[in-house]
Amino acid sequence: MQKEFKTLEQQIEILKNRGMTIKDEDKTKKYLLSNNYYNIINGYSKPFLKEKSEYLSGTSFNEVSKLYFFDGEIKQTLLNAILCAEHHLKSSFAYHFGEAHRHKPESYLDVSAYNHKFSSDIAYIITKLNRIIRLNQHYPNNAIYHYKEKYGFVPIWVLVDFLDFGDLYTLIKISPISIQNKIARDMTEFIHKNHINTTEYYAPATMLSMIKNIHETRNICAHNKRLIYFKCRADSTFWAPLHTKFNITNNDSRNSVYTTFLSLQCFISDTEFAQLNNTFRKRIRNVLEKHLKTIEVNKILRSLGFPDNWQNLPKIPQ
Repeated sequence: MQKEFKTLEQQIEILKNRGMTIKDEDKTKKYLLSNNYYNIINGYSKPFLKEKSEYLSGTSFNEVSKLYFFDGEIKQTLLNAILCAEHHLKSSFAYHFGEAHRHKPESYLDVSAYNHKFSSDIAYIITKLNRIIRLNQHYPNNAIYHYKEKYGFVPIWVLVDFLDFGDLYTLIKISPISIQNKIARDMTEFIHKNHINTTEYYAPATMLSMIKNIHETRNICAHNKRLIYFKCRADSTFWAPLHTKFNITNNDSRNSVYTTFLSLQCFISDTEFAQLNNTFRKRIRNVLEKHLKTIEVNKILRSLGFPDNWQNLPKIPQ
């Protein structure tokens, strides 16, 4: 059955009939017009539902809109940290790939530079890299144009900055194990600075599982999808030095926003993680604790995979 178009007045009437309190209808109309009824109500009223079409007693539109605002704020905070992780991984990959192929600067276009087990991924990435060069080599004021004009080729440490996170993940995945191990060793510095007690670096497969979930979470944040209740498609690999520190066992799920949040300690500096951690706490206190009246803050924390009352833990020094 096709859903009929509803005017702003009809949308508000539906919410009121379901038990939602709306104090200022004109203000609510403007909010729905600029933020989309479907995004707000279908996306963020779920925690306030008593039944499928009935809200908990006392639920207000203000609470739902504040939850929507909170989700947007933590997505931006998380995305900023993920961009730092992406930068560090790009730098490490470009260095070690360039080092391994120092006498063949465009070896990234050669199938023999990669692990032959991933033939379809290799074909995809070589096509993508060729396309990036082709689309940029005729436009001045970018690094690809400069290197093509001056040197006749584009080194990997230049090209890597034109890749998205998904392409970076694929390049690391299809690289020889020797390059993957060097990237994992580079990340060990971040692990130690974030006070994860280990003398070993993680296996490439463990690193890749974390990067994959960070990438999935990054896409949710970058495309402004709902973060609360989001789960990655697969668990990241259990790594005892990280997970046992935060009371996560091998039998626990590791596909939540919280486990991705924790994994970022393996890819960003202690200062960058402290900023992420402390900003999350601030958003929980300043938005959720101040404005949620009908439901507990812990209900939202659980939807993200965070422990109850997580925001009350001590701040990390910056």
